[in-house]
Amino acid sequence: MVEKKDIEKLIIQNKKSTLKNHWNDAFFYNTIKYSGEIKPNELLIWRSAHFLRGAYPVFHLTFDQKGELNGIKTEKNPYHKLLNKISIGFFIILALVLLFTTEFKTAIIGISGISIIGTLLHLVMYKAKKYESKILTDELKEAIENIERENNPELINIPKTELKREKVKEWTFTKVLTRLLLYPFCLLMLYLCILMIFNPDPYYPRQRPLGIIGIIIIGGYLVADITIIVKNLIKNKNYS
Repeated sequence: MVEKKDIEKLIIQNKKSTLKNHWNDAFFYNTIKYSGEIKPNELLIWRSAHFLRGAYPVFHLTFDQKGELNGIKTEKNPYHKLLNKISIGFFIILALVLLFTTEFKTAIIGISGISIIGTLLHLVMYKAKKYESKILTDELKEAIENIERENNPELINIPKTELKREKVKEWTFTKVLTRLLLYPFCLLMLYLCILMIFNPDPYYPRQRPLGIIGIIIIGGYLVADITIIVKNLIKNKNYS
């Protein structure tokens, strides 16, 4: 078993899990492992994600009365929670502005467009966050595993490849169905965005910038999803 005093050695930067500290960590890729808050029967450990920066999880490690590890759970850090609330508030305000400052038909079209773009942006961020959280989780588990191997000499001769690795299920029914529905829809939206850029309606001058934004978000979703699929397939192959 791994004891609390051993895992505490992983914490290089001892600080509280506050909005201010996570705000600062969000703007820098922390290559130091790890930042953390030490509590009597719990450790809060984190480090920033490589691509998403502030969307990293906080790992809660709990210990029994003997100081032995008995559980790990994750939650969003305070900065990430605040960012989600700001994003939701921004889209709501933008929809209300369209509703009260434009014609009803134009407002409905604009709100529909905002909803689609917001949904795709959420999917991009969700997939990227899920992928990076998996990397950080595996990284922490490996660090704890190394400590356990050091504390138990009989495990040293066991190759790490024989230890349990969780494969990513990339072709579940839900994922396949979602992609069968979203990919054609995204291609259609990309086509419409291209038309908005190269053949805009003269009565709606905002079509061109909206088309560019749409291509960035929709293209970003497709690239992120395909990249994650490829990386997970390579990782699963290495585990087999």
